[in-house]
Amino acid sequence: VAWSPQSAYVATASDDKTLRLWDANTSEALVEFRGHSNFVFCVKFNPQSNLLVSGSFDETVKLWDVRTGDCVSTLPAHSDPVTGVDLNRDGTCIVSGSHDGLIRIWDTATGECLKTIYAQANPPVSMVRYSPNGKYVLAGTLDGKLRLWKTSTCCKTYSSHANSKYCLASDFLVSNPNRQSIVTGSEDGKVYIYNLNSTKVTQILDGHSDAVLAVSCHDTQEYIATGGMSNDKTVQFWAPKNKVPVMADPNKRRKKE
Repeated sequence: VAWSPQSAYVATASDDKTLRLWDANTSEALVEFRGHSNFVFCVKFNPQSNLLVSGSFDETVKLWDVRTGDCVSTLPAHSDPVTGVDLNRDGTCIVSGSHDGLIRIWDTATGECLKTIYAQANPPVSMVRYSPNGKYVLAGTLDGKLRLWKTSTCCKTYSSHANSKYCLASDFLVSNPNRQSIVTGSEDGKVYIYNLNSTKVTQILDGHSDAVLAVSCHDTQEYIATGGMSNDKTVQFWAPKNKVPVMADPNKRRKKE
């Protein structure tokens, strides 16, 4: 699932080999995108919200015109399922990751592969994400590590969480300049918060009863949303102690049963 940065739209990727664009206010399906030949695993909007990029088990990365639903480019990106895609802050570059162990940087306009990155022993890549400033790529791999890359150099490694089976989400929590962090799900049912620079674990959030697959951090507030796997089936929201989220109205909270 991906939110449009510029408007109230949501894009979804599906096992039925399609993507769909939805109006978040009305729940109406607006556009259907067809062209992948296998499960569509990941999707992102570009910053201008006029393009979608998707990754699929058919081993390709595709770019789509949001307005028409047409595929404008197909990148023969990998030799195994594509497990992650993202765009940098101006939308000029795409990063893709795959179970083939490769992380690739692409020129959005030309489709040219600008760089190929891989970790020692070539572990399968489970997620990729550009840093908010667009200078780094965060990649998760099934050897239980997150690596922060700048060009082809691994700058930082985060390795206290558990990740050997599933594609777990990770995100940057950088809204507080005094507390820059990497947040990741883990197969032990916990959420790990790493200090971005020191790589040390600063906090472990314990609330789920199964592997934590989904993690998303707010852009401007220190809020985290996490989602658990099938034996958990919960979405949980986290905030600093004694800090009430701005989106919540304390007077309208339901009483605990």
